[in-house]
Amino acid sequence: MRLRLLEERDFEAFATLFNEAFSEYLEFLRRENYEQFLKEVAEREEVTREGFDFYFKTGTTFVAEKEGKVIGYVVSQTVPSLHGINKDLWVAFIVVQKKFRRQRIGLALLAKLQSCAREAGVERLYSTINPNNPESIGLHQKAGFEVRDWKIATYNVKTSERTISRC
Repeated sequence: MRLRLLEERDFEAFATLFNEAFSEYLEFLRRENYEQFLKEVAEREEVTREGFDFYFKTGTTFVAEKEGKVIGYVVSQTVPSLHGINKDLWVAFIVVQKKFRRQRIGLALLAKLQSCAREAGVERLYSTINPNNPESIGLHQKAGFEVRDWKIATYNVKTSERTISRC
């Protein structure tokens, strides 16, 4: 297995793996009766070239390759911090093709990201994990993350009846 930065040529593999993982996520939401989230996320559009390019340009998104084929990736971006830390690195998601899971690929991707963060002077990595996802919790814990429960507050601008007078 080889780990490397995301490249422009990875768009199709990236989109295919994302769609596979997204289908699993929708099934998880159905199983757990997360109807509110299911409705919101089920309306998402396909992976766009623009979205892909955003993460390509971050320089902090890595892929795992086996025999020349992308089998997984970790998507991240740096974000400014209000906590007095230079910058944080947000792990947006980790995707590993189903048949390659439980082979420490996700762990290797997180280790690569941690190494990159260290070299870049990033002081903190963070991720949002559903508390009902023991696989993701275990992966993050193995990688040294401190995992806590979470609460999410969302506001859907498109469906809100309230108007905002000034931004």
